Amino acid sequence: MQDDRIAFCGVDCAACIDCTAGKCPGCRHTVWTADNICMPVACCREREIACCGECLSFPCGDMEAFYQESDSHRLAFDRMRAVGSA
Repeated sequence: MQDDRIAFCGVDCAACIDCTAGKCPGCRHTVWTADNICMPVACCREREIACCGECLSFPCGDMEAFYQESDSHRLAFDRMRAVGSA
């Protein structure tokens, strides 16, 4: 089930400062172009899954650096790993 408050990468948009301040519509509402599409968005759309945590290859090497970029990414990664191992 898709939840518009959870980004393709697993970040909780409801807890994101940019989203709550109205600076970001969230990746599910962003109009992406081939030039600026976020890697998790492109991958999840291609695989027809709601978020990285649903991927049979999660966690994959392609996303390793992405999940180290920010605290919100690391938190999302840790949350998806915990759910996946439960």
